[in-house]
Amino acid sequence: MTKLDTGPQPERDEKKRLQILDSAADLFSRRGFDKTSIRGLASEARVSTSTIYAHFADKDDLLLQSIDRRLSLVEQKVRTLAEEDEDPLQQLAAILVVIHHALKDDPFLRKILIFDSQVVDHRLHQRTNLARERIKNLGLQGLRNAVTNGVLDCDDVDALETVLRVSFQGWVLSIENGANEISEERLTKMLVHLVEGRRR
Repeated sequence: MTKLDTGPQPERDEKKRLQILDSAADLFSRRGFDKTSIRGLASEARVSTSTIYAHFADKDDLLLQSIDRRLSLVEQKVRTLAEEDEDPLQQLAAILVVIHHALKDDPFLRKILIFDSQVVDHRLHQRTNLARERIKNLGLQGLRNAVTNGVLDCDDVDALETVLRVSFQGWVLSIENGANEISEERLTKMLVHLVEGRRR
């Protein structure tokens, strides 16, 4: 009897793993970490609980891998866009656009990076702080690259990164509180314009 070819198993397993991660991120952002159960996640992802445990150790592992997946997607977009322009300030602008779009459009990342207390318990705050550092470092790398290449006049890169980051976080908080603020595109354009004003 000939064994049927069932296709590349590792590829299917990875697709299933990503499906679970995306469903987990959606549930964590909507229900919160504590109120999301493995059984509920299995139903949402349309898999069995045993399939989830075949890929993840526990709910904490699911959260951490969900964060890593979303951050890795942002980092990959930053790398791709930055390679398309040789001007360091244009690269920085691309970085800001990617980060801001990600935080605006992804409720999971937004809650992890800005409202983490609504999503995770105190045991995982340190891990979400590391996630915030990854996003912060993307901005710092762009700024330092522009300074190193002599196109940006700035003697305190950390302070400038903080101004950019806190400005956007304040905008997100205003939107979450129901304020009728300007669009994310307009805010990002103005922040880029402010940085461009320090071009050498």
